[in-house]
Amino acid sequence: MSETARDPEGRFELRAPAGWQAAPDEDGDGLEVWSDEGAGTLHLISFAPGDDDFPDPGEELYAFLAEQDVELEEDEVDDVPLEGGAEMALCEYLTEDEESGESLFWIVGVAAAPGRLVFATYFCPAGQEAREREAVREALGTLRILGAGEIGGE
Repeated sequence: MSETARDPEGRFELRAPAGWQAAPDEDGDGLEVWSDEGAGTLHLISFAPGDDDFPDPGEELYAFLAEQDVELEEDEVDDVPLEGGAEMALCEYLTEDEESGESLFWIVGVAAAPGRLVFATYFCPAGQEAREREAVREALGTLRILGAGEIGGE
């Protein structure tokens, strides 16, 4: 792992894989992490769910996947404990664009802490996932949610 990357809103940070870059996304409210020689891009964005409750990351992940018409079994979702008591639900799946026939590999995660959610999505062309899968999963395991209910505070 290399340097720590923080989102533009100061809501979360993670250690980017060695040799990867991080920058605010085009909307300026999320973070993109990528390697110039890589196969895909990791995008993270945070939300405040509107109260100080501790959202269930698994429920939030399933709701997101349902919106994308992706159905997974419970045993296809990993629970990842994060620093400071936050939690993440993480899954992997393939999609296929019906028009182009292109298949994509996805890693999608939802991290939660009191009053804060962080959505993470990574995708690359199917068949190239072995190049970055472990680096992306390792980076997501370093995710630290900042300032949410003082969990993992600064």
